Amino acid sequence: MSRTRVWSLAAASALAACVGCGGGLDPEQRDPPSFTTLEQDSRHHDPRRNESIEYLDCDEFAGVGVVPSETVAERLPSDFVLLEPEAGLALVVAQGARCREIRVPGSPPRPGVFAQLGVGVIPPLGTGDGNFYQLMFSSTHPGVVRTLRAAGANAVFSRRLSYSISAEAELELTVPRPAGLAWRLDGPLTLPDPSSEPAPLTTFNYWHRSERLGNVLQANAVSNIRLGSGAGVALTALGDELAAIVGSEPFFFPFFSNPETFERAELTITRDAF
Repeated sequence: MSRTRVWSLAAASALAACVGCGGGLDPEQRDPPSFTTLEQDSRHHDPRRNESIEYLDCDEFAGVGVVPSETVAERLPSDFVLLEPEAGLALVVAQGARCREIRVPGSPPRPGVFAQLGVGVIPPLGTGDGNFYQLMFSSTHPGVVRTLRAAGANAVFSRRLSYSISAEAELELTVPRPAGLAWRLDGPLTLPDPSSEPAPLTTFNYWHRSERLGNVLQANAVSNIRLGSGAGVALTALGDELAAIVGSEPFFFPFFSNPETFERAELTITRDAF
């Protein structure tokens, strides 16, 4: 197979009551003090200028599974066409990574974790080794989130987003935000052999639609990927919206289920790509 990854009202009332209460809100639900609103942040970005983010020395897990097309079709804007490996079935990708260093223009380099979910689509531009419409993105790195938000993505900052691999090579990835699409990955891994031959440069495209900036491309060009195996890793939906897509039972990844390491990935954001 190709390595292209054919891969409640009560709560609302409580939050409303807390407006102006001076710190009673769960810190996980607050952005860092340096964050501005999306509208304010976006004014500082030239919509004609492409931006890039660098991920360095990372390990990650990526899994690709199938869901009924009807569970995700309405989440795709009309410009995107659902990729169906079989009639009535759609591809869902879950990806999480931790990096020794993430570089974002205007922010100091620092380590970070990120996670995202996507739905497979027909390549809008005919490019990339995999194309996915992005359902959510979460990171511990404020600069990454600011940059993606300014481009109109459904990106959230999360202090509690965590990625770990135990001494026994057990993966645990917890993604608590956004709450409706929260999820967890866990299971045994066979880690990549660092002496194995890496894959050539591979590009994975994530897409999102912004009312102001059009169809936005996030092109991830990844260098020197090495693969392990993780067929026993399962996703558990923690949010109601995601459970409506993948179900409430553990969700496995028959198409692609692999831990990976890579030396460098460059994410280039292109506004109004088509």
